[in-house]
Amino acid sequence: MDEKIFLLLWFGLPGAAGLYLAKRRGKNPLLWGVMSALFPFFLFVLYYQYKPMKKDSPPPT
Repeated sequence: MDEKIFLLLWFGLPGAAGLYLAKRRGKNPLLWGVMSALFPFFLFVLYYQYKPMKKDSPPPT
């Protein structure tokens, strides 16, 4: 059981973070979530590709 928890934390947390970041930035969440789960380096790619919107426009949904 400990191995399953370890694997869930090892792959699940970066995958969930990648899914969340991709959804907030208007990219494909499934693709970025899987890529982030397998290769956590893609979290940095998503994080630094963010372009702030104008102050007058509403936040992305």
